Amino acid sequence: MSSLTAWRFDGTEEADDAVLRLKRLDDQKLIDVQDVAVIRWPEHASGPSSQEHVTREGGMFQSMAKKMSHSNIDSSTVESVKGDMMPGTSAVVLLSDNADPEAVTRAFEGKSMELIRSDLSVQQEDQARRTFGDQGGEQPNQPPNQPQ
Repeated sequence: MSSLTAWRFDGTEEADDAVLRLKRLDDQKLIDVQDVAVIRWPEHASGPSSQEHVTREGGMFQSMAKKMSHSNIDSSTVESVKGDMMPGTSAVVLLSDNADPEAVTRAFEGKSMELIRSDLSVQQEDQARRTFGDQGGEQPNQPPNQPQ
């Protein structure tokens, strides 16, 4: 079953780095990245901007086939996450499935990330926070989409 998570990063370029890491994991079949949206709020901008469906690549046929075979992140979800942003931050909204928790953990080791939204169960979120050291709202080192 697909999971939807949103991760906030310090810095406006950190979300781009996360997308590259997720794409590498997807290429290695360690996570099934179904859709990704990136949100950035540059320090002196009036508000955040978003780029949806950043994993869609290739020719039109390939993009259409992938789009029809996978769910997409709803635009209302992206707008909701924008409300959780602050100047100088970026975020990734991730729709994924079949994550290898150990591989994803290694890929994001040392990254300062905060889970800000998810459709994970309370138990799954608690487990992710215990695993990655989230101490009551501090910036945790959590990889995106840690299904249990």
